[in-house]
Amino acid sequence: MYTKILTAALLILLSSCAQKQIYPGLPETSPEELLRKAALLQNSVRSVKGLASVSIKTRHDKISYTQVTLAEEPDLLRLEALNPFGSTVGFISSDGKKIYIVSQKDRGVYDIEEVFDLSYVYPGIELEITIERLVDLVTGRVPKDLFAGEKEVHVASSPEGITLTFGNIESDASDKLWINPANNRVEKARILLESGEVADLNYEYFDDLINGHYFPRLIEFKTGELAITIKYEPDVVLNQAIDSSLLKPPPGS
Repeated sequence: MYTKILTAALLILLSSCAQKQIYPGLPETSPEELLRKAALLQNSVRSVKGLASVSIKTRHDKISYTQVTLAEEPDLLRLEALNPFGSTVGFISSDGKKIYIVSQKDRGVYDIEEVFDLSYVYPGIELEITIERLVDLVTGRVPKDLFAGEKEVHVASSPEGITLTFGNIESDASDKLWINPANNRVEKARILLESGEVADLNYEYFDDLINGHYFPRLIEFKTGELAITIKYEPDVVLNQAIDSSLLKPPPGS
């Protein structure tokens, strides 16, 4: 009798341990609470200043350059592409009222609400985007508003972390977030773009906190055969206001 009870208890214990190793236990919080914590962490980074190495892969080409990055939520931005000699080869900025673009493909001034082609900034990446979503991308946020409003959210667990699926859990086109349960960081995302294409994002974080905040040293954005990788230098600065005089095109451009 005692042997049977002991054997049953041992089997339950072993199966429980095995399950936890393969499928880490879900947190005892609601999807809404998980989203709230992830949103607080993402929204704590309001601005970024720093140099980054940018790599672009398209169907036909690979490009690398240094990017000067100044970005502040929701729509202040200066991205400047530098060649190996330090000269500007591409520029986009927004002062919250107008968008200024100087590149090989385009040169002009646009209204802040306008949707523009991402290839103006990242050659070969022909996707439409707003300035707010571009600010989200370079500040390490998911470039889509998944944290506001009432949404149907499904929670699952795997060795990769907690997965939040928005809408149809069976659809490959459903928006998804992978969240690290230890610190609430979004480490992967899959989002449906307005163009109908699906984009995958990966975030790798600095080992140390930057100005007291988690910040990704590497941001990878992929859709189809197109990819952008942004790798920040360690001396990146967070949450300092941007000088408005820096949000105009370079003289003579």
